[in-house]
Parts: sequence; C-alpha cells; structure tokens
Amino acid sequence: MLKAVRQPLKFVDGIIDRVVSVIGAVALSQFPQFFGQYMQRLGGHLDEARRALRQYHEAAEAFNMSLEEYIRAHLDSGSVIFESTGEIIQSLVERVQALEQAYRALQDANIYNRWFIFLREVDWSIAAGTWDNFVPGVPTTIEGLVYALAGLLMGWGIYALLKTAIFVPIKAFKQRASKNRR
Repeated sequence: MLKAVRQPLKFVDGIIDRVVSVIGAVALSQFPQFFGQYMQRLGGHLDEARRALRQYHEAAEAFNMSLEEYIRAHLDSGSVIFESTGEIIQSLVERVQALEQAYRALQDANIYNRWFIFLREVDWSIAAGTWDNFVPGVPTTIEGLVYALAGLLMGWGIYALLKTAIFVPIKAFKQRASKNRR
C-alpha cells in the first residue's frame, strides 16, 4: 500500500520541483529588464533635475552671482518665503548630486555586482514607479541567462530546503515512534 502511494508522490514532487525552479528562473531573469527600465527612469529624473537646476544657475548668472551665492542670498534674506526657496534650491543641488552618483555607480556596475550595486543605490520612489509600469521581457543576453540560471538554482534550493524542513521532522518522529513500539 505504501509503495502505491509513494510513486505518485515522487511524481508530484518532481513536478513541483521543476515548476518552482522554472518560476525562480523566469522571475530572476527579469532583473536585467527591470534594471534597464529603472535606468531609463533614473536618467529621466536626473535630466529633469539638471534642467531645473540649470534654470537656477541662469537666474544666479543674471545677477552676476554663483549658484552658491544665489542660494545664500535666499537663505539670508530674512524673508521666510525666500528662505524656503533657498532651501528648495539647496535640496535640488543635493538631489542632482545623489542622482548623478547613483546613475554613475549603476552604469559602471558589471553583470556580477549589478544587483548588489542596485540594492545599495536604489531610489525606492523611482523603483516603485518602475515597478508600476514594468514590462516583462524575454531575456536574450548573457546577463539574462546568468540571472535565469541563478533563479533556477535559487528556486530549486528554496524548494529543497522547504521540503527538508517539512519531511525531516516527520521522518524523525516516525523513527522515534517505531523505536517506542519495540
């Protein structure tokens, strides 16, 4: 009786094993696609922030001032309205610097450390916007293949760990019960 049940369970286990592995491969192979779309959004945010900052540079030049002097004039004006504008401009300068640094780091990342650099440099609001508009794709690059293989191994490994976590205690319980019967 036990053998009759064991064979179909092995068959189902093999199917689940493969399905989970394929899901892992497909899911992780989307990282290069997501990364590319994220970089497009990041570049767009950077371009727009630079454009806004360029307008403040031009305004400062119109008064024969550097941008730093222009910001300081706003901050030291004594008017809460102008002080808030100085804070906004200063925040924009910092935003451009942060976006430039993240863009350069991600652009320079290689296939092996890209995911780590991405996690270190990610702007979560841009990532959320990317995710909202994410279009999955079929990876046809070496990078896509590497991530697919990593996903396959991760999916298989996670399934194997879960299976072990479930069945090892059951097997140990059966062995103890068998010893107690003797």
